[in-house]
Amino acid sequence: MLRLLLRVLAFVAVLLVVLVGGLFLISGERLAKIAGDQITNALGREVRISEDLRPQLFPNLGVRTGAFSVAGTDGTGALVTGEGLSIGVDLLALFSRRVDVNEITLVSPTLTLIKGADGRTNWSDGTGESAADSTEVGGGAPEVSLAQLSVQNGTVSYQDLGSGLDMRFEDVNLSAAMPNADAPLTADVSFVTSGQSASGSFELASLSRLLTGEMVGASLNATVGQNTVSFRGNASLVGVLEGDLDANLPAPDGLMALTGGAANPLPADILPIEVSGVLSATPEAVGIVGGSYRLGPNQLQGPVDVTLSDVPFVSAQLTAGALDLSFLSAEEGSAMADPAEGKGWSTDPIDASGLSLVNADIRLDATAIDLGTTAMQNVAATVTVENARAVATIIQAEAFGGALVGQFVANNRNGLSVAGEMDGKTVAIQSLLTDMAGFDRMRGAGNTQLSFLGVGQSVDAIMRSLSGSAALDIGQGDITGFDLASLFGGGDAVEAVGDRATTIFRSLEATFDIENGVMRNDDLLITANLFEATGLGDIDLGRQRVDYTLRPSVFENDLTGGFSIPVRIEGPWSSLRVYPDLEAVARDRLRVEEEKLRAEAEARLAAERQELEDRANSRLEEEKQRLEERLSDEIRRGLGGLFD
Repeated sequence: MLRLLLRVLAFVAVLLVVLVGGLFLISGERLAKIAGDQITNALGREVRISEDLRPQLFPNLGVRTGAFSVAGTDGTGALVTGEGLSIGVDLLALFSRRVDVNEITLVSPTLTLIKGADGRTNWSDGTGESAADSTEVGGGAPEVSLAQLSVQNGTVSYQDLGSGLDMRFEDVNLSAAMPNADAPLTADVSFVTSGQSASGSFELASLSRLLTGEMVGASLNATVGQNTVSFRGNASLVGVLEGDLDANLPAPDGLMALTGGAANPLPADILPIEVSGVLSATPEAVGIVGGSYRLGPNQLQGPVDVTLSDVPFVSAQLTAGALDLSFLSAEEGSAMADPAEGKGWSTDPIDASGLSLVNADIRLDATAIDLGTTAMQNVAATVTVENARAVATIIQAEAFGGALVGQFVANNRNGLSVAGEMDGKTVAIQSLLTDMAGFDRMRGAGNTQLSFLGVGQSVDAIMRSLSGSAALDIGQGDITGFDLASLFGGGDAVEAVGDRATTIFRSLEATFDIENGVMRNDDLLITANLFEATGLGDIDLGRQRVDYTLRPSVFENDLTGGFSIPVRIEGPWSSLRVYPDLEAVARDRLRVEEEKLRAEAEARLAAERQELEDRANSRLEEEKQRLEERLSDEIRRGLGGLFD
């Protein structure tokens, strides 16, 4: 673009020499042809100027042309068109064979920039080499100075046929001045794009030194709607910037119009955005040293570096005080099912496409982070993003009244999936379960472990697909909604169930397997002053339903004499039904009776079997005795014959 600017300046210089030199000597037709030919040679592309050339004596001596156009590359259409040019020169300088320009005005110019799908542009010659940049006319060019350059009611359009980017800047007004090549170049510009007005001022210490490759002083002050950006430092021809940056962006969505962006509006909770620090930028990377960043009520500090590529890479080391990110947990409009059915998760599609827009490696240390339902203190965490996969690692944090470490993953490479591992020590169970599963009926402090994996494009789909495992080890606490001591003891079920009913326990332990959004448990153990109970059943996270049974294993007290009743907990989370399982009692009694009868029958059978065996053994013994006696008699008779 800079090469294009230099060619345009050469175009203006040649035009001045030709037009002013022949202002009163040559016909308009002849002058237009000469000017067009010379500028065509200077720019390396065809230039046409209307024959409507008129001398101008007031307010400055000069000339006013008719319509003009500059062709694009390889017949791609006009690069620049305009209604005319107005050039004012210094009359006294003409007598010294110099053309000192007091003012150049481009009237309603239109600059059309097109980048094809193959990467070729209509403003380059396609070879990478510049066309003739010389402003020589004949044997030599006069010395030229630019006192004032103006653009009135201009238009700039840019199309990238490869990416589909289409930008248009209208009502462009420019005023620039450079008394000589070594003097500062100053410019003021204003324009409108996508309904958003913008203006700015620019100053460059020396254009000539810039063109020789030196770093020169530069400053910029820009306003886009309510947003302001200022820079003061140094710049080079190859796009290197070094200096102080200060940006105040109360309405950054309007700023996106400058790049043709159609991003979703940023949350009002992080506005205004303010950035200040020492900027270091090249065409390949941008960095801020000693940076200070404000996002709404949140203030952060630290270095940030951005590597510019197809997918930018952001690295940062940030520190902060208390961060308010409670807006992240605010409910968005979602399709909610009937709570009576226990289906309360949002079915709105989750747009995770932003994970593919940037790669990152960020470290954050904060004294506190408020996530709405979760508050953490003394947080040390990292966030890495690579190829649409983000990993947030909590190195240390104080949360839910205890210590928390863990890792959470969001992967959008082949559809959205989320996963995590969390280990909490002496955490507040009510806060944890409310935040993780929307269940707020249990209180106490204990240790927790959780690992999970879910897939889907909505919270509802993810919760219904969850797999993994969990464990609870809680000390003293309570569960609201029912009184197990009364229910186990056969008390009044009406008074034992309700918002005022509470089960107080000394300890609670359980492990869970999670599959298809259902947590299954068969080893719950609750100990209390009046009872000990085990439990088993399902907690359906996807449908927000419970199907669980608590069974007393020890219950000995003066009130009940040891009689106990199992308790059923079932239904949606919004209206759990807790009641004594009398059917289970009947089944248990029937089972006990059956076992008793079976034992009695088996005992009778065993006794009869033993009696039969005893009788048989007695008969066998008698028969054996008779056989032995007969055998003895036979032996005696046989021996008696031997001695006869």
